[in-house]
Amino acid sequence: MRIGDIEIDVVSGGKFWLDGGGMFGVIPRPLWTRHFTPDDLGRIHLDTNCLLIRTGDELVLVDTGNGTKLSEKEQKIFGLEPDDTLLANLAEKGVRAEEVTTVLLSHLHMDHCGGASHAEGGEVVASFPRARFVVQRQEWEDALLNRSHMRISYRAENLEPLQRSGRLELLDGETEVAPGVRVHVTGGHTRAHHCVCVESQGETAVYLGDICPTPAHFRGPYTMAFDMEPYHSMLVKTDLLRQAAEQGWVIAFDHEPERKLVRVRREGDQFEAIPV
Repeated sequence: MRIGDIEIDVVSGGKFWLDGGGMFGVIPRPLWTRHFTPDDLGRIHLDTNCLLIRTGDELVLVDTGNGTKLSEKEQKIFGLEPDDTLLANLAEKGVRAEEVTTVLLSHLHMDHCGGASHAEGGEVVASFPRARFVVQRQEWEDALLNRSHMRISYRAENLEPLQRSGRLELLDGETEVAPGVRVHVTGGHTRAHHCVCVESQGETAVYLGDICPTPAHFRGPYTMAFDMEPYHSMLVKTDLLRQAAEQGWVIAFDHEPERKLVRVRREGDQFEAIPV
């Protein structure tokens, strides 16, 4: 779709299975299973939706999925399919890795930055040879020191190739990274998690990242168990959804397997996803 002069598309970084309880935190299973049906292992089927933004001379890719570097055991745990990868799905849309000018990472958990690099010739290299890799400075520092209650989410094999590329760019707060594309730091999920705002000719689309990963998370308390500050996530999410409803924003979800782009309708203190 188009947001003013800017073209946006959603490309999958690969579908995966994740523990349903982890996705909904304190929400009891009988409530969250109204939205997702778990398998025998309690996992629900999700996607890693990456946003592809064409603006001016820039081709911006927001987030990159899990990638292909996980061990065989981990691939089985997350139900990854070897042919369902970001690079393969970009190729299906006629996009070559060399065309991407900016890889913009909402945060550095493995399901968001793993696809930014891959193994090649016995070493791990950046997957986008011409792109700069953009992330918040605080997020980068937290990732290097593994400041998280999820010890396996920040991984050196995902970080080192970006640093070695010489094209890592660290931000300090809200920044316009390309014409009409800016980041807004939300915190909550990680200390420096940011969402991505696309604005052109009075229209707006917002990629919420893990502040609101699916429409099932529209209710305030429906936050992820993986959030560092779930109460803060709830407050920020509610404020963003209120603005989306009032101003007619398009919302893009990072893990929703079906309704990837929606608008928001508000009735009282409740929000509803409206198909675009």
